[in-house]
Amino acid sequence: MSMFKFKKVAIFGVGLIGGSIGAGLKLRKMAQEVVGVGRRLESLKRAAAVGAIDSYTVDPGEGFAEADLIILSAPVNAVLELLKTGLPFLGSKHCLITDACSTKAAVLKVAEDALSGNLSFVGGHPIAGSEQNGPESADANLFENRVTVLTPTPRTDPSDLKTVQAFWEGLGSRVFLLSPDEHDRVLATTSHIPHLLAVLATLTVKRLTVTNPEKFLGAGFRDVTRIAVGEPSIWQDVFLTNREYLLQNLAVLEKMLAEWKSALQAGDREYVRKALDEAKQFQKSLP
Repeated sequence: MSMFKFKKVAIFGVGLIGGSIGAGLKLRKMAQEVVGVGRRLESLKRAAAVGAIDSYTVDPGEGFAEADLIILSAPVNAVLELLKTGLPFLGSKHCLITDACSTKAAVLKVAEDALSGNLSFVGGHPIAGSEQNGPESADANLFENRVTVLTPTPRTDPSDLKTVQAFWEGLGSRVFLLSPDEHDRVLATTSHIPHLLAVLATLTVKRLTVTNPEKFLGAGFRDVTRIAVGEPSIWQDVFLTNREYLLQNLAVLEKMLAEWKSALQAGDREYVRKALDEAKQFQKSLP
């Protein structure tokens, strides 16, 4: 038994991220038991069939009972709804809870307002994944050499933060600490706006009046729009819970589009060349 870091880990939401967490725990023998908790029995059965979890239930009270660690990896709104209940069925025993949501300020506010003092919440976001969805896409090594951001607040227990950090590092992540607000500001720029741009690029081709556009799509279009096939219900929640920073970024984009429109109307070769070169050099500088 000493090889296990946790006796029981419960995962709420066992799609790509939750399933990969479960598979990673089992591969590395970090948990004696991994329990999947969710709303759809069929999805839980598929997660068990691919070996991402040991058992499953649609009853959070049953699934979370006696868990050393509870991980909330469902879409943001589902996590918010669960947290708003205050999880009264967990009783008076100290319980450690973390999440894997892509936005943090909204989640942390609800968690700290709703949860009682015996329930310790540490916000988290593994920056990993793909355009694929569902437990069949789970990958036990998904978090290897990927960044996970933890978002402690003044109310975060330092010991519990250390435990959650060790948990993610055990799955192979490099862990960074940001405030919830700083996380949302940064990820709006590095993750949420790129996804929105992929959606807009896809819809631009769909809505412009071109006959049979699919016959003339090159690799560039597929590269730029690949992530647009991400699950709409997940990204809907991400965009709406981080709309303040998305709106700020959209204002910057509107300014750049206006500059490009003016440059094209004026035939400004220097502006176009400088912008293209700036983008090229920045992209090449990325690791």
